[in-house]
Amino acid sequence: VRLDKAAVVLEGVEVTADRSMIELAPDRNAYRARDIAPAATNASEVLGSVPSVNVDADGKVSLRGNENVAVQINGRPAPLRGAQLAAYLQQIPASVLERVEVIPNPSARYDPDGMAGIINIVLKQNVDLGLSGGFTMSAAATDRYSTSGNLGYQAGRVTLFGNYGYNADERGLSGINDRERYGVGSVPIAITEQDIAGTTLNSGHSLTSSLEYRPNDRDMLFTGFTGNIRSSGELSSSAYSELSGERLLLNRYDRIRDTDASGRMIEYHAGFKRTFEPQRHELTTELRINLSDDDDRTHLWRQPTIEASSTRTEAEINSTEASSRQLTGQADYTRMLATRTKLETGYKGNARWLDRDYQAERDPSGSGIFLPSNLSNTFDFDEQVHAVYGVVSQGAGKFELQGGLRAEQASRDFVLGGAESYPFSYGSLFPSGLVMYKLSDAQNVKISYSRRIRRPGTQELNPFPFFFDSHNVFFGNPELSPEYTDAIELGYQRTGQLGSFQVSPFYRRTSDVIRFIINTADHVEGREVTSVSFRNLDNSSSWGTDVNGSLRLGQRINGFASFNVFKMVTEGGTDESTLSSDAVTWSARANATAQLNSTLTAQAMYMYRAPMNIEGGRFSRMQMSSFSLRQKLPGDKATVSLRVVDPFNTMAMRLEAGDENILQITERKFGVRAAHLTFQYTFGSAPRLRQRRPEPAAEPQT
Repeated sequence: VRLDKAAVVLEGVEVTADRSMIELAPDRNAYRARDIAPAATNASEVLGSVPSVNVDADGKVSLRGNENVAVQINGRPAPLRGAQLAAYLQQIPASVLERVEVIPNPSARYDPDGMAGIINIVLKQNVDLGLSGGFTMSAAATDRYSTSGNLGYQAGRVTLFGNYGYNADERGLSGINDRERYGVGSVPIAITEQDIAGTTLNSGHSLTSSLEYRPNDRDMLFTGFTGNIRSSGELSSSAYSELSGERLLLNRYDRIRDTDASGRMIEYHAGFKRTFEPQRHELTTELRINLSDDDDRTHLWRQPTIEASSTRTEAEINSTEASSRQLTGQADYTRMLATRTKLETGYKGNARWLDRDYQAERDPSGSGIFLPSNLSNTFDFDEQVHAVYGVVSQGAGKFELQGGLRAEQASRDFVLGGAESYPFSYGSLFPSGLVMYKLSDAQNVKISYSRRIRRPGTQELNPFPFFFDSHNVFFGNPELSPEYTDAIELGYQRTGQLGSFQVSPFYRRTSDVIRFIINTADHVEGREVTSVSFRNLDNSSSWGTDVNGSLRLGQRINGFASFNVFKMVTEGGTDESTLSSDAVTWSARANATAQLNSTLTAQAMYMYRAPMNIEGGRFSRMQMSSFSLRQKLPGDKATVSLRVVDPFNTMAMRLEAGDENILQITERKFGVRAAHLTFQYTFGSAPRLRQRRPEPAAEPQT
């Protein structure tokens, strides 16, 4: 009996055994979004369920404990950075995520940014024939709401896709910020206690659209648009108590913080792809333009609580206006030179311009008259990076070999206050290599190497002080150099009917490592403050291992667990022994899913990160759990989910920093705990046949 293939879209038919929730490849692990986080509402929540990936309460993403990870969307760098990226990920609906790829040691083909590697978020393409789409609504009792809708259409040579999402998230904020100063014999001489309470609100709209047109069988024109409008706010009160060394109350007052921020981002892209031979000989070119604007206004003031007077004093108004433009062009060429020999080469150029205007006004006496502060400044930044790369992959018996080199020329320049300029140019080479040996159809071992770079961010470069409150200040260092990391990783993978197992020992050595320096006895504008700044230290070495495993017990129970342990040694230099550190830390994560019956699914997740020493301080442990139920409704087109996040209210942060003269303890709770109720509905067109196309020859995995 001979069966021919034909592409068919069937309504009401769900295949559950076609692929596992985890796919292991020589250079990456891929996790299906619907399996690892079936009740998640946004991309940030999905990432928080991926092994070795952590998302903190601010939405910052880290891989193996390292926040310097490159986040990509469909293989391209995410359009935003820093806090804006965290907000953007919270506005991408989870329903449009296909999978998350973790690439800890990328080849020279990829941008070298991201010391810890790359996290690639792959969105659904909705290329099925006809019309398909869906919408999702989610709400939590703590004033958190989200809704999204997507629509796809494919007919003939045209494919259209669009998605809209809205997200609003209000949560409580609480914590402490205590300082103790010591005299001779470590006797306390002054104590300041700060209790923080308030609320934060983040909301935003996002819109994504794409168009593909095939004028013939081998060419494709594509274009797309992404838009994002976001806003955030914070209203918090910090209750200060100033005490003597004997803990006698000397003064008490409140510091009020009222912040409003808004931002807009628009990105366009257009490109052309020619397929000379499917998956064997292809050329892709693309041009991308990104425009973004951000406005931030913060009002701070002091209000006495001991005296009957409610007069505001030490009032401040800090406002920031920033605009960013980015232009990216790239061309990628792939060709199979022989049956198991592949060449990948290309060029990428990126130019970025940032203008930031920071205005600070002060009213020390509370008269209502605000005067300009000497902390006001302007920051004009531009950066250009041009790169070419080449990667050759070769199969030889049971071996798969890959070697590559990326050459870069980069420059940056920024001007402070329209006067002082800080130009800096540098060239870099980024080699990469991979050797994999196939023990059997189910087992392989590998070793890989890559060189990565971390370029200082604009906030890390700007030397003007930025006050978070009257006792805590942040400023950058314009002399920072990029840091480089050489990474070697071993790997053993085994897959079978019951699941998969992977162990990955790794070693990383970083030169000119950038670290934040905490000075608990700094002086700015005539007052003693705790400052956070940045400095290039000598080097940092880390080594450890990742262990990941998945288990599938029939069609009803599956899950995965991951364990990561590493040791990090940082050397500050011959005169910087106080900035050195030697720490061992570990983290673990487990996720289990059970099909209780044909329509009801349950899932549980737990994450733990052990305490970690840093230069001049120590972070406490961090842990969180979540539980969810997902019920399919009759017709298999709609589901209702209940997800409880952090039910035991354990998600918190604690940092102890200081020396023999002073100790500062900072704690924060970010109000993560919530119960989300989500409704999701999908629809699609009736079954249709697509004309069969010639199947390309199988390509070896490299």
